[in-house]
Amino acid sequence: LLNPDQPLESDAMISHAWGEDMTQVEEAIIDFSRRAGNGGDDLVIWFCLFALYQPGDEEGDEGPTIGEQMKQPPFPRVIRSPHLRGMCLAVTSTKEPYERLWCVYELVVALDVMEERRKEGDARVDGFVVVEFSQEAHDDYMKRMQKWASEKAAAAGLDLRAWGETQSPSPEQLYYLDKVKCQDAKCGRPEDEARIRKRVEEGWGWDRLNRLVADFRRPED
Repeated sequence: LLNPDQPLESDAMISHAWGEDMTQVEEAIIDFSRRAGNGGDDLVIWFCLFALYQPGDEEGDEGPTIGEQMKQPPFPRVIRSPHLRGMCLAVTSTKEPYERLWCVYELVVALDVMEERRKEGDARVDGFVVVEFSQEAHDDYMKRMQKWASEKAAAAGLDLRAWGETQSPSPEQLYYLDKVKCQDAKCGRPEDEARIRKRVEEGWGWDRLNRLVADFRRPED
């Protein structure tokens, strides 16, 4: 919206949950950009907060409404862009992204793109979906995992290390399988929620999707 005369093709899309700490989102995006090469200076990012017209639903506003913009539809068009190198899920300590059904939908589209590129032998399939934690989110999730794992180990009568060695998949993946349920996610418009749920149930399915989320979401030590 701020660059209508010389629009650029996006290299990356940001997937995020509304209601999170924006300072942490900024930190996650900066870290992601730096890892993307060339210090991130040349990385073109599509971020709905700036790429879509947000006040269109306000009374008296003459711009397009969010509903009108969703008919384009923007998210799959961006994720399916041939130029796109990948999608980054920004994770903060204040909001679980997959409580937002739109984040679930964006992941489903990204997984479809990965599958298509894999069949085509496109090397960009590796790392197409990236999860970037803010430092505070990383520390918070590691504490949650440690507490959860300690409780599981105690219930099994084992110390934490011994319990962890018996687990497959990893304790981190098991934590997300236990705690993150994409099927419980919500969005504001009932018609959008019904459409997204149908899309998941006719495609990847909730169980498989939850397993993929668990695999993507492991924060590094």
